[in-house]
Amino acid sequence: MIKTRILAPALLAVSLAAASTTAAAAFVVTYEEAGVTSTTTSFKPGSNAKGEEIVGVERFDSLSTGVHGIHVSNFGNDDLGIIGTYHGVNVQAADQFGGASGRGNYAVSGINATSGYSISFNQDLTYFGFWLSALDGGNQLSFFSSGTEVFSFSANDVFGLVSGKPGYHGNPNEGFRGQNRGEPYVFLNFFADDGFSFDEIVFRQTTPGAGYESDNHTVGIWKEQSGTMVPSSQVPEPGSLLLLMGAVLGAAATRPLRRV
Repeated sequence: MIKTRILAPALLAVSLAAASTTAAAAFVVTYEEAGVTSTTTSFKPGSNAKGEEIVGVERFDSLSTGVHGIHVSNFGNDDLGIIGTYHGVNVQAADQFGGASGRGNYAVSGINATSGYSISFNQDLTYFGFWLSALDGGNQLSFFSSGTEVFSFSANDVFGLVSGKPGYHGNPNEGFRGQNRGEPYVFLNFFADDGFSFDEIVFRQTTPGAGYESDNHTVGIWKEQSGTMVPSSQVPEPGSLLLLMGAVLGAAATRPLRRV
């Protein structure tokens, strides 16, 4: 028989507070200026002879449109050694809803084609950033480390930040400029902090018929953060707090997470 120990209310409150503090410190989220479609973050230099920054970008422009069961990406640079395997990513041609340069392709989940996709990496990373376009309330993003969710982020956390800022609303790119003004377009930076890292990311679209559009998926090991910080009170999601609380309390086992 497995016995479960129930924490006293006072101890549980302390544990929740500790988990909340840990979670808030684990990831820092920032957003770039309106109209910016790539990160302004600086990255640590690699150990190779070139010493170039450890950062790469997947732009999806080399892929055909449609759903890809598996897409293996080197993020534009073989020398980095960073490999990401996309599972079930849907690629669309640039339009008013996505495409960071106003041409080429972008990634999307939803639009009645897929509910989500994942990216698994061959090493631990501390940075992920992307241009989030045509944002809606069903956009959900989760970070994992060794199969455990360590952080999640909802589009609802972005709406309030750019509300009343017209520069963030409507497509900013030539050819589609000003179209779809009802939805925000913003580049987001996610920094794993305080010794944290991740090796998998999952994009999910929870609103039927809507899409989670993104482009310029940027990965690496960050050196200096950039952008305007998202208030810690808005991140992380309650689900991540519970997982982190379980780790703090030394839970013996957790139910496996569903993957897309």
